[in-house]
Amino acid sequence: MFAQVELEHLRLQKDRLVRQSDANRLVLTAELQRLRSPEYWKLHASQVARQHPLLTAALGVGVGFIAIKALRQPGAAMNWLGRLGGAGSTLLSLWNLVGRK
Repeated sequence: MFAQVELEHLRLQKDRLVRQSDANRLVLTAELQRLRSPEYWKLHASQVARQHPLLTAALGVGVGFIAIKALRQPGAAMNWLGRLGGAGSTLLSLWNLVGRK
């Protein structure tokens, strides 16, 4: 008799966990569909641009500069991007070093 009660309790717990797993799977599917939609990214990008106008302007100028360089002298633009990447890596390492202390 005692084993039957425990088994019934375990069966109910298993059923609850299966339903919870199915619900989580549905939520993840809905979130994935939302992230795949172009409208979500357009809305998110416009919100970021409104919240950080100076950063958006600076990034726009940088991208424009790189595009003009790449159209005029493709090799020079790649060389410049490589140097920028190296400097960015160095700055990130310094930032992490200072942040730990």
